[in-house]
Amino acid sequence: MPIIQSDPLTDVVVRILAAAGARADYADIVARHLVDANLSGHDSHGVIRAPHYVRAIKSGELKPTAVPEIVEETASMAQICGHWTFGQVIAKQATEIAIDKAGAQGVGLASMYHEGHTGRIGAYAEMGAEAGMASMIWDGCIGGPRSVVVPLNGTGRKLGANPIAMAFPSARHGTVLLDFATSISAAGKVMVAVDKGEQLPGDWIVDADWQPTSDPTKLKEGGALRPLGLPDVGHKGYALAMMVGLFSLMASLRSENQPPTEDRWGTVILMIDISRFGPVDVFQRQVDTVIDYVKTDPLEDEVLYPGEIEARNRRERLAQGIDLPAATWNEISACAAGLGVAVPAL
Repeated sequence: MPIIQSDPLTDVVVRILAAAGARADYADIVARHLVDANLSGHDSHGVIRAPHYVRAIKSGELKPTAVPEIVEETASMAQICGHWTFGQVIAKQATEIAIDKAGAQGVGLASMYHEGHTGRIGAYAEMGAEAGMASMIWDGCIGGPRSVVVPLNGTGRKLGANPIAMAFPSARHGTVLLDFATSISAAGKVMVAVDKGEQLPGDWIVDADWQPTSDPTKLKEGGALRPLGLPDVGHKGYALAMMVGLFSLMASLRSENQPPTEDRWGTVILMIDISRFGPVDVFQRQVDTVIDYVKTDPLEDEVLYPGEIEARNRRERLAQGIDLPAATWNEISACAAGLGVAVPAL
């Protein structure tokens, strides 16, 4: 697989997005977000997405220069209409607003709608932890063209992958981060398997006849992702997906589109100022103590805390470079060539 360092990869994606019509600052925000997803080990939300964004710009689905608008605001909350620009741009602004409001009021909430793909939502939870906040984020939809998950015991693409994220800061161990789709996998991980020419580890998806399969190509051929927790507790993943979808429906309530057939993707970002409960540094040291306690006496290998793998991946990939499937790099290179953008030789 091609290996590329993060800085030249970021530069390539910036130039691709700018050549496709993105504002310079938007191209920088999105490129850094995508490459950071690769660094953290989530290639499903990394630069594999760049050609998809370019196609969305060309089709008019994604508005690369639109300015997000605050349509409702109080001391502790804000609602943002993204006017269909990059989800990463809107979510970064929404996270910063939620952090500022939490600092002033103790709790801050920002919601967003009419947004492009938001990327790895754990990145926004990490922003909160770095600011001394505890955070929760809900992101998704019920119905519409971005739904890709079949309901438990049902048929059809009825739900989004509907991820949820939470994060807390610590002193020595970095950010404690939960970030997962409520489907059995993110759709992007199926995309990565296709690019690698690999089968899925299990029957993560159903085909067009709603039969379980591990063939990742079946997702684009009319299939769907299955709920988290199958085969034993799929009802829990399905229920989580529904609840995240309802948070998202609330976030997009001002949308002129109506569920369930229209695109009503929405995001809710909640920040809580830990300092309102006591000194943040004391809390961070207590989190370290809890992590050390949980990691003692492993049965085999080691006990990991949520977010530890991402932190390790980031350190390793910053030093060694990012492995990209050849198919992913070829698609990026073809996209760049179509826009007159040069890519580095690997």
